Amino acid sequence: MPLDLLGLAFATFVALGGAIGYLKSNSVASLVSGLVFGALISLSAQLAAGNAKNYNLAPAAVCLVLFLVMGSRFMNSKKLMPAGMVAAASLFMTIRYALRFF
Repeated sequence: MPLDLLGLAFATFVALGGAIGYLKSNSVASLVSGLVFGALISLSAQLAAGNAKNYNLAPAAVCLVLFLVMGSRFMNSKKLMPAGMVAAASLFMTIRYALRFF
């Protein structure tokens, strides 16, 4: 399978979002969670692209957890940026990876 460019772009989006959250409001939690989730998404996307016969649900699981976390933050704050946008992108990626699995 070729490299999962959409998965790597999403991982970069999440990691950069965490860095921007840190720069805007000195939120260490945003920085750490953005970098951790970005790294997990990147790693799972690379593993998923590495061997088509050994595909698993790891990328979908990571994106689902991110969707649940950011979706609950969106429901509490009602702010589209950043929680709503990340929740929507995470839901899209979860569905994408789940469809690839099945």
